[in-house]
Amino acid sequence: MKRSFKLIIIFAVILMPLSAMSATIEVPDSIRVVVADDMPTLELSVRGRFRVVTVETRELLQEVKKSVFPIKVSSDAYGINLGKDYFKIHAIEIMPEREPAISIGKRLYRGSLLIMRTKEGSLRAINIVGLDDYLKGVLYHEISHRWPMESIKAQAIASRTFALYQAQQNRTKDYYLKADISSQVYGGVYGERYRTNKAVDQPRGEVLTYRGKLLPAFFHATCGGKTENAARLWNVNLRPLKGTKCPFCKHSPHFYWSRSISVSDIIERLKKNGYEVSDIISIDTGRRDPSGRLIDLTLVGKKDSVEISAKHFRHFVGSDAIRSADFVVSVKGGIANFSGKGWGHGVGLCQWGAFTMGREGEAAEEILRHYYPGSKLVKFRQAETP
Repeated sequence: MKRSFKLIIIFAVILMPLSAMSATIEVPDSIRVVVADDMPTLELSVRGRFRVVTVETRELLQEVKKSVFPIKVSSDAYGINLGKDYFKIHAIEIMPEREPAISIGKRLYRGSLLIMRTKEGSLRAINIVGLDDYLKGVLYHEISHRWPMESIKAQAIASRTFALYQAQQNRTKDYYLKADISSQVYGGVYGERYRTNKAVDQPRGEVLTYRGKLLPAFFHATCGGKTENAARLWNVNLRPLKGTKCPFCKHSPHFYWSRSISVSDIIERLKKNGYEVSDIISIDTGRRDPSGRLIDLTLVGKKDSVEISAKHFRHFVGSDAIRSADFVVSVKGGIANFSGKGWGHGVGLCQWGAFTMGREGEAAEEILRHYYPGSKLVKFRQAETP
């Protein structure tokens, strides 16, 4: 009888859903995301009462008892001007009594706003916001709120994991992420929608891990048939990011693409990034990796030629124009004609693949298992503060 009881327990543990597991992972109370950068001046509004404090010591600098619409922020070599007030300090934090309260341009944000003067003398604005509120401002910009709920949940878990991974990697810096495609697009309160908010709330606290650590859960729009090995792009060599076949994104509007770009434009963009070529009469595609993506290519001119990695070529010419590294190209009449498959770097979750899997009835857990093989889905709990 005791033996049977033990077997029941063992089978129960084995069959326990991955999402029911928990792990102690150090996570921040809030996310620090750059919402404006390299600005000579800023114009913002604050609804309701707010305090202005120092960043390091939390010393109260000013208490404002009414809304401010708008207020101009500038800086000089010694401090920051906030409207008519001057603070001889390199950084201040605006802390409203209610939220959402802070607007920059047409975007409204929850949380507080850290404004700092950079070494170059420009202004940087960092929204300090709770993790879930940050994710709610992200999802609508990364995936359609009309997609199957399980697809949106998968994106929510990937976005949460990516944000926390970046927070760990950048914990000694002033900010963890940016609000653009270099991290993940964040639009504040006006980016929130009912279904994407619901997707954030339903798998609350769920993240992807590998060998007990947060996984850098990269994602992209369309892989074009096979996801990429992260090690070919970055210093990331992990089993869940080695690449996998994807038969699900073939109906994506981005599966095939084409673009024509003038040779002179390509030469100019490369020159700005240190690559000199006098003319381009052909572009020879070189080696390809197992996913079919180009590793390198050669720009052939009348008098010289330049070899460049496909990764850098995309970045310099424009990743919206050269949508993926899986392309062929021909040059005729001063025009380079590109045609290829997929959109994005190709690593991790293929969003259009996730859409199809969700539409076919797959759960978020199955979607994530397909695109991050070998990873574990766990619920994190914040480590106790010493």
